Amino acid sequence: MLDGKCPECDYHCSGWALQFPQNQTCPRCGKGLVITEGGRKISDGYSPFTAEKYVIDTPAKAPTPTKKKGGSGQDKPPRS
Repeated sequence: MLDGKCPECDYHCSGWALQFPQNQTCPRCGKGLVITEGGRKISDGYSPFTAEKYVIDTPAKAPTPTKKKGGSGQDKPPRS
């Protein structure tokens, strides 16, 4: 049987549902539970609050959108 214990607030739960990431978060404080089986640590549980952050680098010379200057009315379709 899998056991889960929160390292922050000492919340404890047991069950096979702990094998799924959606059940590996402490409902009290949101930290990832420490998952054990038979007293042996299996893993640290998933928590969206402690998940890795992904940063996408943009190119140095990224094109910027240009704004059309209005007022002349040349870009509007003719009225019928």
